[in-house]
Amino acid sequence: MDAIILEKLSGFRLEDYEPIHTRSLDLGEPLIPRVGNLVKVVVGMRRSGKSYRLFQEIRTLLDSGVPMDQICYFNFEDDRLTPVTSRTGDQVIEAFESLHRGALARGVYLFFDEIQEMNNWGPWLRRVVDTTRATIYVTGSSSQMLSREISTEFRGRAIDFELLPFSFAEHVAAFMPGVNAACPSMEERVALQREVAMYLAAGGFPATHGLPRAQAVALLQAYAERVVSRDVVERHDVGRPRVAAALARRILATNAMPFSARRVEGDLRAAGLGTSRETIGDLMAYFEEAYLVFFVREFSYSLAEATTSMPKVYAIDPGLAFASARSNSNALGQRLEDAVYLELRRRTGLGRADSVCSYRTKAGGFEVDFVVGDALMGDLFELCQVSADVSDERTLSRELRALWQGMREAGAEESLLVTLEGDEVYHERDGMRVRQVPAWRWLLDA
Repeated sequence: MDAIILEKLSGFRLEDYEPIHTRSLDLGEPLIPRVGNLVKVVVGMRRSGKSYRLFQEIRTLLDSGVPMDQICYFNFEDDRLTPVTSRTGDQVIEAFESLHRGALARGVYLFFDEIQEMNNWGPWLRRVVDTTRATIYVTGSSSQMLSREISTEFRGRAIDFELLPFSFAEHVAAFMPGVNAACPSMEERVALQREVAMYLAAGGFPATHGLPRAQAVALLQAYAERVVSRDVVERHDVGRPRVAAALARRILATNAMPFSARRVEGDLRAAGLGTSRETIGDLMAYFEEAYLVFFVREFSYSLAEATTSMPKVYAIDPGLAFASARSNSNALGQRLEDAVYLELRRRTGLGRADSVCSYRTKAGGFEVDFVVGDALMGDLFELCQVSADVSDERTLSRELRALWQGMREAGAEESLLVTLEGDEVYHERDGMRVRQVPAWRWLLDA
């Protein structure tokens, strides 16, 4: 029996990881252990809190009366285990049974963290599913645990859940526990207004909370570099790692702005990094698969990708965008737009592709930041505009003009205008209504 595996299993104590902040990602009711159960897979960028989401699930099981001797947690990301093979996985299950006699016969809850560290993990996990009376949860960094890959491996026998860094609501619940977020007092409203500005700079990666600004920036930059090196360069065997690193920095600095592959190709060539638009396109796809950024396309009813507009890029976290921006750039409005996009993505879940798009009106060509909905499902469309400051009447008029025209074309009666400051007000015209709401309030609405 492997001594390291025994040590890891016998030494696991949930209390060692306290505090375990509750995440809003709902994994559904735990399944009763049985052979052939669906595998629940939590995917997302490194350091976004996937392990702690498993700990939250373990705590829920314990609170419901499941004994600890039926719960097996194992993290495969441990250099002492190298190389990690299917035999390593077998030894984990054998060691757990040796520590808790009869657990496999009673039914177990298996939590496998960072399972992509195991060579050829797919066939091994399928075998466990097919032969073990178990409820199985899996996490993995996107290097080998993309939702589409595990769906291919299990052919409908797995369901995946996307975990993003802390939302503002999760941040408030974790780090402002005394605040009544549902009905804040005047003093709490001021505190929340101040906190949302801080959140747009620090972001939602758990480990950055409480760090001095310079240290948080350095840590976030290290996160991005690790994703590029491990989840892009190594996984896809990218032959030009310097191009990949430079492109990642450029994309993150373009947060909430249209991205032109042609322009970036010219800039990289000017910097002595010769590349092609085809390579840039491949790298853009790799970055999105690795949850470093998302690309939002313009809305179209066409089944073909007919739009020729440039996609807008949104970072996985506003703090990561801040850490990657130029030192002479503030871009507060862009980070607010990023936070709104990420919240819309959380609220729509892992639906069909392009359930959150940008929109350009047919009449006037006015730009609406987001249109949310699913035409095939018959969902009503919600239009959303984001502007840090609409205190100037001309700015407010411009933002409302796009929403009025967008609502007319989409057949919508209501839309949303998210601002950084100000009170919640409503604007009405021709039977349509725009809700203007401060960011702190809308981000807590979920």
